[in-house]
Parts: sequence; C-alpha cells; structure tokens
Amino acid sequence: MDFSNELINFIKELAPRMSNQEINNELKKAHGRIDYDVNLMNHDCQKNQLLGFIETESLQSIEEYQQKSKEIQAYLGDIVKNWSQQCAKEKRINEDHLKYCSAVLLPYGSVLLGVADSKSDIDLICIAPEFIDRREQFFNGLFYLLSNEQGMEQINKIESTSNPIIKMIYKGFHIDINFAQLNSDRVPENIDDNLDELRRNLLQSEDKSMYALNGRKNGILISKSMPDHQQFVQALKIIKQWAKKRKVSSNIIGYLGGISWAILMAKICQLFPKVDVCQTVSLFFQIYSQWNWKVPVIIDESDPEIDTFKTLCWKRDEDKRNDKIMQIITPAYPFFNTTFKVNKITFQTIFHEFQRGAQKLGDWNEVLRPFDFFDCFQYFVAISIVSKSSENFHKWTGFCEAQLPKLLKLIGHNEGTYDSESFELRITPDGEENLEKDFNKSLTYFLGLKKLKPDAWPLFLRMPITQFAMELNQRKTQNFKNEDEFNMKIYVANVTDIDQLRGKLSPRMYDDQDFIVKKIKTNIEDKNGSAYLVRRISSSSGINQDVLNDMF
Repeated sequence: MDFSNELINFIKELAPRMSNQEINNELKKAHGRIDYDVNLMNHDCQKNQLLGFIETESLQSIEEYQQKSKEIQAYLGDIVKNWSQQCAKEKRINEDHLKYCSAVLLPYGSVLLGVADSKSDIDLICIAPEFIDRREQFFNGLFYLLSNEQGMEQINKIESTSNPIIKMIYKGFHIDINFAQLNSDRVPENIDDNLDELRRNLLQSEDKSMYALNGRKNGILISKSMPDHQQFVQALKIIKQWAKKRKVSSNIIGYLGGISWAILMAKICQLFPKVDVCQTVSLFFQIYSQWNWKVPVIIDESDPEIDTFKTLCWKRDEDKRNDKIMQIITPAYPFFNTTFKVNKITFQTIFHEFQRGAQKLGDWNEVLRPFDFFDCFQYFVAISIVSKSSENFHKWTGFCEAQLPKLLKLIGHNEGTYDSESFELRITPDGEENLEKDFNKSLTYFLGLKKLKPDAWPLFLRMPITQFAMELNQRKTQNFKNEDEFNMKIYVANVTDIDQLRGKLSPRMYDDQDFIVKKIKTNIEDKNGSAYLVRRISSSSGINQDVLNDMF
C-alpha cells in the first residue's frame, strides 16, 4: 500500500477525540505562561479537504523508490566496509581483528524518521574506527572510490564547514555522507545500543564527530518520544510539503530544515497524543502562530546521558541556545539550536506563514496554496552565481549559498532603513538555473521586496550589499585557489522587469563591460509611477564593492 492510501484510510478511520476545551486545557497545563486560543472548527469539512490535497499531491513513499533507496544504501555500505578493511590492512591491523574494524554506513534525518519521499536527500553517516582519518582516508580515499563509481552523476567534498560532508548525486539520488571518527579501533556491532558511550568518549576531543553521531541520536530520541509514531510521520509529511510550497524549507539560506520541522511537529504530537492527523496539522498552525519565540521549542524526551553531558558541556550548550530570534532545540546532548541560521528577515517570513496558515484553516486548499514569489513583490534583486566548470560551480554555489543569510542579516540590521512593519523582504529558497554568456553553469537567487506602507522611508541597499560583497570576496580569497578567481563570479543586480524573472533572465543583464546602468521599461511601478534601474555588477574577481547606488 502506498503512503497516499495509507494516510487516507488512517484519517477516515479516526474520529475527533478531543474537544476544543480539552485542547485548550492541555495547552494551559503544558505552557500556562502562554495564552493560546485554538479551535478545530468543522472537522469533517477540514478532513475532506485534506484528503483531497493528499490525493492531488500524491504524498506517498513510493515502494519502488523506497526499495531503490535501500538498495543504494546497502551498496554504498558495502563500498564503505571494503574501503575500511583496506585501510585496516594498510595500518597493519592484526588479521584476527579485521572483522571488528569495519566502518558502517547508517541513515539519519528524514530516512531514519520515516518521512523521506522521492525528492528527499538521503542523509548517511559513516562511522569509522580511530585509525581512519577524516582528511586523508574519508575525503581522499573514499571520495576517490565513490568518484569512480558507475552511475555517479556528481560528487563534491565540503570540508571547510562545521558539518563536513561528501555530497553527491548517485543514480538520481541526492546523497550526503557525514563522518564520525570513534575513539576506538573497533566499531560496535549494534551502534544504536552503544551510541551514548561512543558520544561520551568523544566529548573531550572531536566536536565534528560528536555532532555527526548526534544526528542519528536525535532521530532516535524523536521517534521514541512519539506517542503515535504513525500519526507523527503522516502529519510531518504534510507540513514539509506545505513548507516547500510556501518556500520556507531551505535551512542553508536561513529558513527551516528537516530537523527543525521534525521537532516542531514532535512537540505538537507530544502535547496532543489523542488527536488525529487532521487535527494535528491544524494545531501545528494555531500553536506556532501564537508561540512566544523567546521560549525554546524542546521536546520532552530527555537524553539519558543528560547529567554526564551537562557537567562537561554546559557552557557550550548555553552558547548554542543564546540566539533570541528563534530557538528549536535538539533533544540529544549537547543541545543544538537548529535555527541558528534564522535571521530577522527569514524569521519574519516563517512567522508570517504560520499566521497565514492559522488564518486560512477553514480551507485547506488555501492553506496549501503554492507561494508565487514573482507575483507577490514589487521589486527584486537578482544574485547570480556562475562558473566555467561544473566542478568549480558546485563548490562555488555551495560556498555562496552558505553566505546568503549574512546578506539578509546585514539588511535587517540596517537600522533606520529597514523595519518589518514597513517592508516585507524574502529570498527564494531554491535558485533558478539559467545559461549565462561565457559560463557553462549558473544559478540565480532573488530577493523580493514589497512596501507595506506607502509612505515608508526609502530602503537603501547599497551599504549592506557592498559589505556583503566585500566579505564574500575576502572569504573567496581564503577558500579558493587563485586560478579559480577568473572562473567563478557572482553578480548582483536590481531587476525591475518581471519577464526577466520567470526563469529567462535577459542576456542584456550580463554585458561584457564591467558597469552597465540601464533604464528599463517596466510593468512594476510604485504609486508614484517611478521606474527603477538595472545594474550589473562585476569585476575581475566577480564582485565589485560599488554595488547598488539606487534605492527602493
């Protein structure tokens, strides 16, 4: 049975099991300091519309996809095992001990939680004995083996981050492989039963391996804490689909990632174990549209090693939870704020979508309506990332994407110019591919801007974008070889022609000259009828510090 039929039958068989009064009483017990007002409205009407959405969208874990995913995980697991055995032989490990020295490949994230679909990444963790090194063996030896696999469409290593991974597309599957190096020459046969001891042994040494192991531990704790795991999985799939439609699902640029959505949904399932899937999704919007975000979202299942880890890691824990914008905390120690990339502007967007969802709850079709980015804003800034080689492009794109939240922070902190009551600003969570002259690969992100008050002060973007360009240029010099400078560029342009934004950027935006200022005939005008300038920014390194002189 596919997921679609399974979920439809699940909802049809369950009648509402809690009244509005019972729900509000439960909320007051759990969070008496927060004043909630929730209402389930017409449950039958809501349920029928949700069934229609499920049937239309085919929210299903297709058996064929699941089977192929398992086969690929098993095949990659064999590669990892054979590779680790070879590493052991090179280290002259005793033959009698070889069988205990094999690295293992285990899933975490959406695959472990059971919410993966045909568009989900496969998140895997390679757990290896101490004689296998991250830099030499993992990022060189294993990377080389995987690179030569038939069916490998794309592979890249991302080393200089807090979460180093091998990122690849293999036989159509997007796969991320994390790495944990144990403080032991043996890998336990049953990893999950020994995770606490393995993490304890890593506390004083290797943060990256510790947090890699915590990826799996968090999934286990979330699953164990669910009173009804099937309900949790089904409701979470709906919310993740909603987040994609409303364009608030990209962790890398400052929205929420998979672990954040999982914790948010787990909290609702814990608070209301007796409600059905339809009510759970309804409560999700009603609760988080009223949540006091100074209060962290923490699920109730405590890490069994909490006392040990508190003693050793409390200061690190406090540092991670010190972000006051939004706090969604992992259950495994050391606690980690999954929303550390959320900034003032992306938080405004996320919270607005929670509120919109709560307001539209009488009509699921409206709740789940896709967000049309280009129809919702008056002005746009295009950020194009281009490269002459595919290899450089994937590294350059990942590097630039990771820096985009900093641009939003700079704009949000532009005191006296930007405020959330006067402007709405969003960034697209997924770039649009377009072919740019002289470059083989390109990807464009857009900032959309809308005045909420006609008499709002002009929003000057020159200073934050200039600062962003300077910092990006500096980081680029530190992270890329000099010969790559002329193969990779980033352009920033103020775009006002809506036709350019629908996946077909006009080539005239990318002239051979360094500076082009053009007056564009536009169908986007403010109430004063003003047209706006398009400026192409480039230099020998692809970034010019004199970025936008114009204003919105």
